[in-house]
Amino acid sequence: MTVPLDEINDIREMDAVGVPRAEIARRQSLSRNTVAKYADMEDMSPAAPA
Repeated sequence: MTVPLDEINDIREMDAVGVPRAEIARRQSLSRNTVAKYADMEDMSPAAPA
């Protein structure tokens, strides 16, 4: 399942203000693992070519 960029931004914003990840998962209808994956990402930019 691909999560749209606007949802990823919502996840990151809610995580930044302190909303519990379980609550974010409920609101977005995603698994807690998916929420943690996107909340923990530091950089959303694609990797530079080698």
